[in-house]
Amino acid sequence: MNTTENNIISDTSDWSSELIQRYDAEISRIAADYGLDTYPNQIEIINSEQMMDAYSSVGMPLGYHHWSFGKQFLETEQRYRRGQMGLAYEIVINSNPCISYLMEENSMPMQALVIAHACYGHNSFFKNNYLFQTWTNADAIIDYLLFAKKYVSDCERQHGIEEVEAVLDSCHALMNYGVDRYKHPPGLSALEESGRQKEREEYL
Repeated sequence: MNTTENNIISDTSDWSSELIQRYDAEISRIAADYGLDTYPNQIEIINSEQMMDAYSSVGMPLGYHHWSFGKQFLETEQRYRRGQMGLAYEIVINSNPCISYLMEENSMPMQALVIAHACYGHNSFFKNNYLFQTWTNADAIIDYLLFAKKYVSDCERQHGIEEVEAVLDSCHALMNYGVDRYKHPPGLSALEESGRQKEREEYL
């Protein structure tokens, strides 16, 4: 390990928990110098099977049970084992704290790049992009996933697994289709509309 005040570079491509923590601390300092405002980071190291599992669940750490997740996992696993696809270096979740899954197969230089890219780049975007925040809530996502999982389980007990599966099948079939997802601002009242008209007339 060659360490100076402004230069922290490992002399090996192998990573360790200690090295990742040291790189993270230095990258955090640089991110702060650039004015990046981020959620606290939670870094998890995962293997290839766990990454494929994350693929099948759209990166979410937990969720309700549905056969399509298993199907997606098997398809991904088969393609990966045959060499028809690679796996991501990381997956990052818009939560507070921000959860980043890093592949254990990454070299230390790659882990450093991934930490900078995901743990600080994506993280800062998640926290500060107001358009992105229209459809997300980092503080509530994990609690909502727990609620949704429990709700689906409760529905299965109350209405039966087959009934719930039929509804979920329909939802999954439609999930890639949206109708005008733009969140429109509330309409103006007659009084507000009249006030705006006066402003326009005064301006002209």
